[in-house]
Amino acid sequence: MKLLSAEEMRRLDDLAQNQHGLDGSDLMAEAGRAIALEVERSYKPDRICIVCGKGNNAGDGFVVARQFHQLGREVVVVALEPGDSYSGAAKDAWQKLKNTSISVVSREKLSTVLQRSNVVVDAILGTGIKGEVRAEYASVIQEINDSGQPVVAADVPSGLRDLAAGEELGAVVRANVTVTIGLPKTMLLTYPGAAFTGRLVVAKINFPGELLAADEWKLNWASRAEVAEWLPERKPDSNKGTYGNVGIIAGSSSYAGATILAARAALRAGCGLSTIYTLPELNHIFKIALPESTSVLLEGGSGGTWDSTAAESFSRNQKNNAVLAVGPGFGTEPGTKEFFSKLLDSWSGPMVIDADGLNLLSDGLLEKIQNREDCILTPHPGEMGRLTGTDAKAVQADRIGVARKFAVDNGVIVLLKGTGTVIARPDGQVWLVPGAEPALAKGGTGDVLTGAIASLFAQGMPMWQAAITAATAHLDAGSLCARRTGARGVLASEVADALSVALDRL
Repeated sequence: MKLLSAEEMRRLDDLAQNQHGLDGSDLMAEAGRAIALEVERSYKPDRICIVCGKGNNAGDGFVVARQFHQLGREVVVVALEPGDSYSGAAKDAWQKLKNTSISVVSREKLSTVLQRSNVVVDAILGTGIKGEVRAEYASVIQEINDSGQPVVAADVPSGLRDLAAGEELGAVVRANVTVTIGLPKTMLLTYPGAAFTGRLVVAKINFPGELLAADEWKLNWASRAEVAEWLPERKPDSNKGTYGNVGIIAGSSSYAGATILAARAALRAGCGLSTIYTLPELNHIFKIALPESTSVLLEGGSGGTWDSTAAESFSRNQKNNAVLAVGPGFGTEPGTKEFFSKLLDSWSGPMVIDADGLNLLSDGLLEKIQNREDCILTPHPGEMGRLTGTDAKAVQADRIGVARKFAVDNGVIVLLKGTGTVIARPDGQVWLVPGAEPALAKGGTGDVLTGAIASLFAQGMPMWQAAITAATAHLDAGSLCARRTGARGVLASEVADALSVALDRL
């Protein structure tokens, strides 16, 4: 499903009316009916307060009011603007409202109406606002938030908008349910807006399907139902070879645990085999910690660090791996950089590159992976900053834009970690995996994600789908663990172990 900015939604609405011949009043009527239907499903109210402000958002509210009036419910519309301020479809909806016996009151009666109501419909402001809401609207929003009544937002919670870098959000309605029209808006699924959205319901109404799915819209959201359809089937007559072999090249004497976490996650996510390529002095750690993985001992290396001899040994001894997961716990010593450089020269297959592998790429090796569309980079904002020659703050200011530009410019897939994971493809299409889980703010959870992506790819998924699916399951696994132990104490190994349950629940 596509995700749209406020500006893109205005363009979609314009295309629907001017190129596809849809009537604005008809679209508004459908939107209002969809909102009313969800209010009824969620709360079955007998007393409804509908707060209406400007433009088409208010028009949606007027339609909702008429829907409940026809059902015989007690409806009060709190109108924040005079009736002669509306135009177009909203004006038509206002005139139809005035032809009923629905009670319309001014802002001064809001407190009384709120106290009498079972539910509040927020139809104050839509996606068209620029900057923070003015003071008189902010006071209305605060009163709604303080009322304790359940709130259903029409399209977006009022006050929510696409933020420019450095902008403050200001007053926003805190909705329990948001019924968004046409397609989800990016602001509803990214923070800080996601904290105000509540449960999101998408009402596609009568927009043409080809318009909703147009390649012009570059941002996408895969629901859990869609992700579930991508998962490879586990066949009764399968064997370990059916689900692929993930090669793990990671760890060092100081960070051997990164290797274990990546390999453990790969196995928990469903691959048939995992092969750890390791230096002899580290192998005993892996055999004790993860006997389910096999090892290939590489020549060379000293003190538990990689070198060019180990790269040559890998070329001679590599197994039939579907994909390599490279970089967690690597270190960035000169010998490791030389090893990684030679590995990139000798291995032309799919790769998941994380952690120190990314830091080495940013240290002069980036051109070696350019235009390798089966290669995925999985940076956190700091690593993304190093890859782009900026810093984490600049990345966080435009996560989607930074990830997209890097993927397009370098011909690779990028998974940018953080709240609202971003997956960008070289063709410019981007997927958002919304959500936040504090339990994942723990060392080693990134290594788990690396192993999960590699595992799902090895099982036959395209790399970009593997990344979206792994990020979704990773988030859910963190939540499962948090419910068991509390978010503070979740360990990365526990997240790895919970991946199988999370994937089965999709």
